[in-house]
Amino acid sequence: MGVSVGCPEEHGPPEEVPGNRAHNGAMKCSPLVRSPKILVLLLLLVPAAAADVQRRMQSLIDALDAPAYAARVTWDEHVVLCYELVHDRSPTARELHRLRRYAADLHISPSTALSFVMRGSESHPTWGQCRDLLDRVRAADFRVDAAVRADALRLAALEPAPDVESPSLEQASEQPTHTGAIAHTRYETYFGYLHAHSELSDGSGSAQEAYTYARDVGGLDFFALTDHGELLAIWPWENKWDELRDAADAVDQPGAFVALWGFEWSHPLLGHVNVVGTQDYTHSLDETGLSDIYDWIASRPAAVGRFNHPGRYDDVGTEFLHLLPYPSVREQMVGIATWNKDDSFHRYYYSGGWTSAFSFWDEGNQQHWLLGALGGQDNHDADWGTRNDYRVAVLATELTREAILDAYRARRFYSTEDAGLFLDVRSFGRPMGSRLTGSSRRFDVRAFDAGGDAFEEVRLYRDGVVVETRAVAGPVVDVDFTEVHSRPAYYYVAVRQTDDEDGDGRNDEALSSPIWFD
Repeated sequence: MGVSVGCPEEHGPPEEVPGNRAHNGAMKCSPLVRSPKILVLLLLLVPAAAADVQRRMQSLIDALDAPAYAARVTWDEHVVLCYELVHDRSPTARELHRLRRYAADLHISPSTALSFVMRGSESHPTWGQCRDLLDRVRAADFRVDAAVRADALRLAALEPAPDVESPSLEQASEQPTHTGAIAHTRYETYFGYLHAHSELSDGSGSAQEAYTYARDVGGLDFFALTDHGELLAIWPWENKWDELRDAADAVDQPGAFVALWGFEWSHPLLGHVNVVGTQDYTHSLDETGLSDIYDWIASRPAAVGRFNHPGRYDDVGTEFLHLLPYPSVREQMVGIATWNKDDSFHRYYYSGGWTSAFSFWDEGNQQHWLLGALGGQDNHDADWGTRNDYRVAVLATELTREAILDAYRARRFYSTEDAGLFLDVRSFGRPMGSRLTGSSRRFDVRAFDAGGDAFEEVRLYRDGVVVETRAVAGPVVDVDFTEVHSRPAYYYVAVRQTDDEDGDGRNDEALSSPIWFD
């Protein structure tokens, strides 16, 4: 559903969009190569006995993932067996605890743990690695004796140093770059989100089912599957990334429904980062540090990144390194979740951040990130778009992949707990996400609810602090704020309605992305 706001103006296309099949950088982390020459090379790399290797490997996979195996072998014992049978050594305490975390976070199976141990520096085990293992190991070799049991208990009792990088990231002292958003541009408002899963990783339903359901049942205007990169390449005969992209291409309908794709970099101690707009993907087994994934994104100018569900993975105080600045990727990390699954602003905005009473979102922007207000249903069940009424709404020139990604890059989006809430915040005609100069600051807030729900309050925030509150009434908002402030600052708006449709004890709201000054 699109609703116009403002006045028309042409926008140029982004550098690259997922609809373009051209290769964008080295594809060290995926088998998805569409060049005929590369395909021929890949075929040469597949052994003549591939079918036999796959059949034998599948037999081992089935044995390891059977309930009977889990009943007699603990997870820690299984990890010890994997390292002993693959590498002829015991795992280190760090290796054991790392696979423990992946099991808790991504719910990986025993066979997937074996794949992680086998792959080494590769994106997934090669055909040769599978053949070599099968020549040496049988399912019956995965048996626990006293030595394995003692080793597992010994390693589990150790407390390894956190497997994270030192927080020596780039420091940012400069202010955000000024950009010239065109004033009074007319936009349409489109509803959707870019964070969901399917059976390609740890969700339910096929990729095709997810996109079709999001469009036809969920009623979304745009949508992306972002399955966990760690689970997209488990065995050499799998090609899940191509399956994901092909499903999006099959459903994408410019002007009616935008189907994007991406992946989730899922580190159990550093947090989860979603990336869309790239032709290849990676994962935390390869890009192991936060600076690594930042550099990976920065090397792909078309990539659009975002921080997911902040606060969930801060067990040792290292999640996103609490948004320590990293200027080279700041333009591409466009936002942070203010809602996730069924938890909305009460958890991700009002409950404070890592080190203060300010939200995670504000803590990031106070450190000179340029983060807009995002969210995602993060579906793991077959309920894409119907899980709740929470949405991200973008202000875009049209309903195409190019225009939706352009809106994300420009931070022209807001988070809403009501699927029919329309919000437009401008300063001197320039939309949310703009970067402006000057000490005279005016904000025009327009909102309405397609279902007729009434509004009761509008708040203007400066640097995360309320500077003015206005009482309003009815289903339409038309409010102006003005202040003179000479220091650099960012501003955003919250609008509150009179109803509590999600039943969380707080009336439904929407949060605009900021407008930055100086």
